[in-house]
Amino acid sequence: MLQGSWRWVTSRSGDTRLVAPLPQPVGSPAGDLDVPPASPVSPDSLASSSARVVIPIDPCSPHIPVRHPPVNKDTLKELDLDAIMRNPQLRHDFLFDSGLQFRAAASRRKRDQAETYWRAVAHELETGCTCVTFDIHGRPHSVVCVCKRLPTPPVDPVIACLPLRRRLTLRMPSRIKSLLKELLVVLLSIIRPQTAAGSHIQGANVSYQQRVKQHSEQVQKLRAVLDAELIEQEMKHGLYDPSSTFKVVGEVLKSHCAPMRDQAVDAMVQKAERCSPGGGGGKADAISAIRDCFEILELMKLDIANHQMQTLRPHIIHTSPEFELRMFREHEQGRPPLVTQQWLVSAHRRLEASHYELTYPSRSMPFKTLGKRTRIILSALRGLIDLVFNPPSPVPLSSPVITTTAPSHLAFPTIVPQLPNYPETLYLDHSRLIQLSKDSADLTTLYMFLMLYRQLVFSSAETPSPRREITLEETDMQNLKDEIYEVGPRHLGRCFLPVRPPSSSTIKPSQSEDKDMEEWASGIQSVVLQVTSRASDTRRRTLRSRGGPNGTPSPSAPEPQLLKLAESWSDKHLRMDSPLGSLMRDRVRNAVFKTLVETVLIRGNIVPLPPSPGTSTPETKTGTATGLEPLSEEIRLLSERLAKLAVLHLNVYQTVYEQDEFSSDW
Repeated sequence: MLQGSWRWVTSRSGDTRLVAPLPQPVGSPAGDLDVPPASPVSPDSLASSSARVVIPIDPCSPHIPVRHPPVNKDTLKELDLDAIMRNPQLRHDFLFDSGLQFRAAASRRKRDQAETYWRAVAHELETGCTCVTFDIHGRPHSVVCVCKRLPTPPVDPVIACLPLRRRLTLRMPSRIKSLLKELLVVLLSIIRPQTAAGSHIQGANVSYQQRVKQHSEQVQKLRAVLDAELIEQEMKHGLYDPSSTFKVVGEVLKSHCAPMRDQAVDAMVQKAERCSPGGGGGKADAISAIRDCFEILELMKLDIANHQMQTLRPHIIHTSPEFELRMFREHEQGRPPLVTQQWLVSAHRRLEASHYELTYPSRSMPFKTLGKRTRIILSALRGLIDLVFNPPSPVPLSSPVITTTAPSHLAFPTIVPQLPNYPETLYLDHSRLIQLSKDSADLTTLYMFLMLYRQLVFSSAETPSPRREITLEETDMQNLKDEIYEVGPRHLGRCFLPVRPPSSSTIKPSQSEDKDMEEWASGIQSVVLQVTSRASDTRRRTLRSRGGPNGTPSPSAPEPQLLKLAESWSDKHLRMDSPLGSLMRDRVRNAVFKTLVETVLIRGNIVPLPPSPGTSTPETKTGTATGLEPLSEEIRLLSERLAKLAVLHLNVYQTVYEQDEFSSDW
């Protein structure tokens, strides 16, 4: 038996291992564990030392229950008003979604961690055992209890070696006392009088001074009924009755929580009352009541945080530009934003080289004749479009759309890492740019399939229909769009997004990547079949002089020669290096850019309109003569999302872009 002296050590290779000096146990045959005597532990000598045992146990293994409840003062601290107001990503996201809500984290890992913790608490309450067992290879093993050798749970984890059984048991500290202490701390933090979020709770009609007095009285009651030392002693002698404790807790919670939480509080108190003498309940009911209490406290904290966010919305919006600019400067720590400069200057040069003209309702003006401020805005808009349609970094298809530094209680999944090669000034918008890139690639692919449909309809065949007799109804195109999204893969435009290359040509893609690619290819085959079937139906409809704009029959078998043509077309053109794909992407990009400029610069009236020369330039419809007419709604929606991002971005950084270091030679 070895009590103490063990540690987690990270080797130079980056692996974390449990390292412990392991002397020969008294009375055990020599060499039971095939290890030499013990010697001092050193991380630098981890790889070479032969005087200790290295057990490859992951310190974050789900087999080791956490020592504190999943809901605690640290996890709820990120919901404090001060933490909210100092979180730049959260405040920035709130500008895009006014209904942004906090909610309880529900990832599978957190759920599993919580279940493991509460099972460990229940087991300790029933048996007093806190042991966790591994074999000598660091693999989880069924518990080999050593509580009889260490009857009192230690303050820190203790190793117990079982040489003959070739097992290693960790005797963990008791979780009961820390659970009760944490419950009291969280309770006191939740019932603290709120000045900004008190209008939605019961008793909100009382003054702040009255709530302070009420809070002082409730704190005394809670400290009396949640004395961890006293409760632990009563548990040891089988005298603890949780019903009286939770009756007081329930009364306090109902005076602070929203009315919709009252039912949950009553259910928690009823579970605790079943544990009273003659109530018929057991220790499982007590654990369930404590767990319910933590969950109610978390919901109350979420209610307060959500109310504060909505109450402070005008203040957040008003102070956002100044706050974000200050945070950006702190984020960069005085480093020059070189990527941003290159990004903006490159966009400016592309607009100059393309002889771009800004078309106002009354006239068109060449790019070079525009004022500096207008050219900066146009360059920023063009730069955003280029980032969306030509991402500078591989797009993580499997990552969810979330923020980079948002609290885990936000309505977002896991954190998206910062991506390289994006302008420094857009560091809070990476997740939005990623999603816009996915959507633009999907839109490009949809456009290509609609063009394929047109090509198939008008192509030659064994039983051709004269082209002048073939008509494409608007409902045909709309129905086809819906069907493509319905039968297509999840990421329709995956073929037009940059894929991270393997670090070596000998490294094969992971199994998950292979599976994703197979699913995408299978979905594309379904789309090709659907497009060909619809094209065949349109040709047959015209040939037989029946059908019409109303009603769309179920697709029949496609014409074999059309299907062969469509499959060959998709194999050739649904690729990153496809010239046709590049042409289609440029058309969609130009249409989105045109609509974006109209939304931000002209209809938004960000810059004053030039004086009218008395002539007008007729405005052309989106997609005229390019086949983009059926996608006008999708282009408008994508442009509106980009416009919102652009306006908020320019509100913060336009003055920065007007500085000489960005545009001195303009």
